[in-house]
Amino acid sequence: MYEDYLSKSLACIIMAKQALHNYKTVKIKDMKNIAAYNMQQSIEYIIKYKIYNCGKYTKNSQIYDHNIDRMIKKYCVPYGIDVPVKIRKNANIYTLWEAESRYDSDFSVRIDTLYATIRVVEEWLMEIRPYYNKKLNQVNKKLGNIDVT
Repeated sequence: MYEDYLSKSLACIIMAKQALHNYKTVKIKDMKNIAAYNMQQSIEYIIKYKIYNCGKYTKNSQIYDHNIDRMIKKYCVPYGIDVPVKIRKNANIYTLWEAESRYDSDFSVRIDTLYATIRVVEEWLMEIRPYYNKKLNQVNKKLGNIDVT
């Protein structure tokens, strides 16, 4: 159920990597903002996938919330859904990326923060769907093996 949320999460990771690859060439800060937005979306998709598939979410409706911290507190904690420590710790920051990266002209995320976020979200997604690793390796090869460490 909601398997497409995981492929959407994967697509967001790929878009973030492409944006950072382009940032290295053009040095336009909005490329980092595009990466930040996509990483917030990637996290949101995984959380919603895990909520909908945990067996404890019984509503017949989708969650229309983008606040990662609120979703973790409202659903993940009571339902016993494991969320990586880094994502729990920085949930409010990632939530800000959803709108700030698109609308605040002064907004900018440090590139090392983006790489660290990509690494954590990739690892989380690989735990859920290990076969996505092949797709990510293909992308890394095309983009020159972007190092997210």
